[in-house]
Amino acid sequence: MNSALLISITFGLGVSGVVYNFIGSKRLSLIRRIGFATKSKPATVSSSSIQKLVERLGRKLQAKSSQKISQALFELPEILELLIVSLRSGLGIYQSLQIVVPRARGELARELTKCLTAVNYGAALTDEIRKIPKSLAHPQFAEFANKIAMSLTRGTPLAKMLEDQASSARSEIRNQLLRQAGRNETRMLVPLVFLILPVIVLFAIYPSLKLLNFGFI
Repeated sequence: MNSALLISITFGLGVSGVVYNFIGSKRLSLIRRIGFATKSKPATVSSSSIQKLVERLGRKLQAKSSQKISQALFELPEILELLIVSLRSGLGIYQSLQIVVPRARGELARELTKCLTAVNYGAALTDEIRKIPKSLAHPQFAEFANKIAMSLTRGTPLAKMLEDQASSARSEIRNQLLRQAGRNETRMLVPLVFLILPVIVLFAIYPSLKLLNFGFI
């Protein structure tokens, strides 16, 4: 037999052995991984982690709801003023809402738009206006809905009542801004006391100590 043929056969067998070992090890590692994955226990979620997740979502929803109510409260006096002008010009509350609401922007205008859309589809304005305090849980919006509903059911004059509420809403907004300003002043004291004041004292004392020629400076 030719020596070249033997060398080629030997070389081919060696290469095939190397390839088989490489593929076999890959298959073996894959089988081991699959076996380990099938034998491993499914991950379980503890009740404490679920409770923490629910609490976190509740805090986020509460913060978002409070921000929405705060924005709507700032919009309330302007919408009330526009409604008062429309009412005193001789229009009814429904016509006034149809004029004012499409020209307004914000959370309160969005809720009033839903109310008018439901009324256009056949719902009662009294029932729809009473749903606003459910979305905007604040005494000002409950008062606003009750005054409109009372005017629709009993025929009481609405312009004067809305004017009084506009002034009370502005007073509440003013008090809220004052409380927020007081909290901001308290927060501003933290860097003043712990950062700025020590640096000022250091710059005031260091030249005096340098002149006195203390040993530790």
